Amino acid sequence: MICDQEIDFFSGIFVFNPLDDELHMERIKNNITSICEAAKVTKCRIKVVVALNKSKIQVEDKIINGVGAITNDLIINLQSLYNFEIIMYNGVNANSRGYNLLLKYGHQNTDAKYITIFADDYIMPNFWYDMMNINFKYHKDADFMMPATCFVAQENLRYNIDFMPEWDVRVAEKGDHKRLNIKTIYGGVKIEHINSIAKQFINNTNIPFYNPPSFETTVFKRELIDIVGYIHHEYFSCFYDNDYFKMIEQKKLKGYIAKNCFIFHYGKGATKALYKETADEKFEESPVIDELNSDIVVWNRRWGQNVRPWWGKK
Repeated sequence: MICDQEIDFFSGIFVFNPLDDELHMERIKNNITSICEAAKVTKCRIKVVVALNKSKIQVEDKIINGVGAITNDLIINLQSLYNFEIIMYNGVNANSRGYNLLLKYGHQNTDAKYITIFADDYIMPNFWYDMMNINFKYHKDADFMMPATCFVAQENLRYNIDFMPEWDVRVAEKGDHKRLNIKTIYGGVKIEHINSIAKQFINNTNIPFYNPPSFETTVFKRELIDIVGYIHHEYFSCFYDNDYFKMIEQKKLKGYIAKNCFIFHYGKGATKALYKETADEKFEESPVIDELNSDIVVWNRRWGQNVRPWWGKK
């Protein structure tokens, strides 16, 4: 095993943008830039690795890569600025598989104390690593820390933030966001916006973890992964996080929601890169409906439950 020695945090980022959607490229740039800038200013030792989804994807009558050529060039340009490592993902198009690749990579190829995986639609403030490091020092019993965020269903995890005038805010044309009248931020968010918003929460206390979980952005101690292992291999894009935290619960490992450590989430934003009409893959006519249903079958089989699809057509 080849190890990067004396690393405090391993941060893996999974990038997906097959149609080179310009708004998604804005998110990817902000995501990688914010993580790398936070890594530059902290005293913690950080290793950043970007996984590019190069798997073949069918969009209507075309077969394309999971990362378009323009997005690929953007990543290469950012790499020249920040010197992060790039690895390729060539498996089935599924975020759970990409996250698992990065989770294994950080665990097996570094000696990082803490490992966290990001989707490409998050922006962190520049003091994020410092706050997480303080939290683990204060909560010595913590096996994982889950940062507070926005635009998620988990009430204990969510901060409701005001939309800034510069942001492009709309309701999707179709899918659950249309049915529930949920607003999506399509663009215009800047890293300095998130630095300002996150400062509002730094004096908040942390609370014990409550379900449901968010796998993305959770900081896991290395020892937790030693015990729990990796994401179950059958999942595509749903329930892999519930499944993983169910295994954590079985092992009686302890976590906190870091109410003082905010990270911005666009909220169903990344799927705009493929499902342009919806900003949400969960609708009956979705091109990945079979994969979503498969995830439900896997979850029910593994945990003896009877979950049924909850999404609608309109």
